[in-house]
Amino acid sequence: MALTLATVDSVGNMTRYAGGVGANDGDTVIDTSDVSRNDEFLLMSTAGAMQVFPSLDGTNYATDPLSLIDMGATTTSPVTATTANRIFGFYGTFAKVKVKQSGATAVTAATLVMSKKGSQF
Repeated sequence: MALTLATVDSVGNMTRYAGGVGANDGDTVIDTSDVSRNDEFLLMSTAGAMQVFPSLDGTNYATDPLSLIDMGATTTSPVTATTANRIFGFYGTFAKVKVKQSGATAVTAATLVMSKKGSQF
């Protein structure tokens, strides 16, 4: 399977990166442009695990993955890697965000949706 970066589109008050595909551990499947106007993020894939690496200045990225909220869990324990077919969330104001494949299982249909709290721009 070939590496494919997600493509971006805007729908109403949200921005969506969709269609990211990975092949190897560490592949970047989503690489955003400026997302500083957003503060709510949802992430999902149909296969494979992913990790989120934000940048506060748009150049330097965190070296450890961001903690995520498993939106389908019954506990509140944060996770640092997603699982397929579940929605994960995170909050914050970042300059850019990279989402990378975590592990050998290829990521498919990586999607990142973002918006501003209260849908206010």
